[in-house]
Amino acid sequence: MWVQKLNISNNEISTFPRAFSQLYNLVSLDISGNQLKEIPANGLNNLTALEVLNLSRNNFESWVDLNPNDVLQPTTNLKTLDLSHNKFKTLANLANQELLMSSSLETLIVDNCEIASIHGRSPLSGLTNIRIFKINNNPLLRFQNLVSPTLKSLYVSNCKLSYINPNELSYLPSLVYLKMSHNFRLEISSTVNTLSSVSLRYLDISFCNVIQPSLKGFPNLRKAIINHNMIRILPNNEFVNNTKLEYLDMSYNNIGSITSDTFRGLTSLKYLDLSWNEIAQIPENSLLEMPSLTQIILSRNYLTRVGHLKSTSLSIIDMSSCEINMIGKDSLEGLPSLIDLNLSHNLISNIPDSISSNSLKYLNLNYNRLSFIGNYTFFMLPRLAGLGVVGNRFTIIWSRYFFQSNPYLERLDLGDNMWRCDCDDDNMFDFYEFVTLEPNKKEESYNLVCHGPLDVVGQTWLEACYFTWNPSERTGNATNLIWFIIIMIVGLALCLVLVNGIKSSMNRRLTAMQAERERQVEEARDRLRQMRIRAEQEALINTPDPRDLIAPPTYDEALSMPKLNVSCHSLNETGTGKSRRKRGRRKTKSSGDLLEETERHGYERDTDELEMTETADDGRRRRRRRSRKFGSHEIAELDQSPGVRRRLMSDNGTDDSVTVHVEAQLERPHQTRNRRRSVDDIPTESDF
Repeated sequence: MWVQKLNISNNEISTFPRAFSQLYNLVSLDISGNQLKEIPANGLNNLTALEVLNLSRNNFESWVDLNPNDVLQPTTNLKTLDLSHNKFKTLANLANQELLMSSSLETLIVDNCEIASIHGRSPLSGLTNIRIFKINNNPLLRFQNLVSPTLKSLYVSNCKLSYINPNELSYLPSLVYLKMSHNFRLEISSTVNTLSSVSLRYLDISFCNVIQPSLKGFPNLRKAIINHNMIRILPNNEFVNNTKLEYLDMSYNNIGSITSDTFRGLTSLKYLDLSWNEIAQIPENSLLEMPSLTQIILSRNYLTRVGHLKSTSLSIIDMSSCEINMIGKDSLEGLPSLIDLNLSHNLISNIPDSISSNSLKYLNLNYNRLSFIGNYTFFMLPRLAGLGVVGNRFTIIWSRYFFQSNPYLERLDLGDNMWRCDCDDDNMFDFYEFVTLEPNKKEESYNLVCHGPLDVVGQTWLEACYFTWNPSERTGNATNLIWFIIIMIVGLALCLVLVNGIKSSMNRRLTAMQAERERQVEEARDRLRQMRIRAEQEALINTPDPRDLIAPPTYDEALSMPKLNVSCHSLNETGTGKSRRKRGRRKTKSSGDLLEETERHGYERDTDELEMTETADDGRRRRRRRSRKFGSHEIAELDQSPGVRRRLMSDNGTDDSVTVHVEAQLERPHQTRNRRRSVDDIPTESDF
């Protein structure tokens, strides 16, 4: 298969997969973060191209679980093996079957394990081509007999080392890089039998308990980092054997003094860091012992003056954050190669006139107590390109003539000073142009802020003096102001007109909408009114006549009823103001007479008589139709009357009772009226 990189990390694999033998093109295999406890001897068969194997963060406890003699043999190109974050206890006195065997492995990493000791038989004896061995962050108390003729880099940081045998590094003849930082109890012997290595080039013993540098045993050392230790004294000729040392960092110690012979022998040293110490004075000739020195850091010490330092090669000096309060007139004359001098955050209140340096380009005087400079202050600094005086106490505006002798000046940092602005002073305007105008701009205008007088406090120079420096702008500004006011008034009027137009349009629209809504409401009310009237009419039509609900009296009941005082065609005529008939006994007709009259006229008088009734309430006249025909119940009653019986008996000549059936036929078609009644109601005359 053509897989070259395989990452199966951070799973829960507990058994080493056997399918890796088919990945013969595999170059990188990552099985970290699993639960492996052992690897079979043939687990890496056919992986001849494998170069990186990561077995970190597993549960390996014993070297035997790895089958170290056989497991790496098939990987003929393996370069890196990472076994960090496992549970190996020791690398001491390993038996033959516990030794890793590989002729190609170059980097072995066992960081963050539980290894407490390395002694006895060397754990690297089976790795014939080992180059880098990392054993950081282990509870390692000592290492002895670590033998490897090919090892070049050894990392033993953040362990618990307290002592190393002086000849321990002699078993590592090819060692070039040694890092033993953050071993807080580690001490290096300063006696005759000091730790030594002829091949060592890089040494890091920072954050330890070193009292003296003790670098005599490293003649080929190039870089030494010894910061954050307990060094107090640098004796004479301390570095006499370190002629090839180029970088030396001894910051964050307690060094209190330096002698003229302290740095003797450091002929190749280029960088020296002595910051954060307690140095109060540096001998004038102490730097001459370092002919190649180009940069020295002396910040955060107790220096009180810039002495007459001498160095033919020194180009950068950092003496910031000390207690320097004075600069000697000839302090820089012994530094012919000086380019950058940092004296910021000190107590300097005066710069002597004609301070001299033909090479100085950058002078940093920020955050001191300077309040005055003159025409000759920088006169003898012809190559000055950058000057910083931020955070000082200058009040009087400078003059461009202070820098007549500095044609290469490119940068002036003048911010955070207490400038007193006098806009009528031509020198202020002239210096402002000198500093801010292109193409030779040296400072941003917003950094030049006035601190007096009171009416311009906090304003930039340009803001405070604009109209003074540009008087024509004031008149122009007045005219522009008038035009601006006119334009604003016209614009405001247009806005008001526009607003009123919009408002009127909205009001008209709202009025129309309200009228339309009222019209719709009125139409709805009319529709409801008509529906109500229609419903009332239908209810009136469908309401049964109250007289139909009352059964007519029988004949016997009618005879027993009191006689009426008046004779009227209808009961509705009573009390209506119509002409009344004469009082007298009511004429009654017999049933025979009624039958004859019915047959004679054939219901010709069946026509309705219209009677007019006048109501006194509203004065309106209403027509009511009153039927004059006889009802069926009346005919039924007449059939049983005594007159009908006597006539029938006279016609037949007998006294026997005869029942006469009278059928009345109407000439008009019958019109059915919709009456609401119950099921038990008896049909009445009005139903016909």
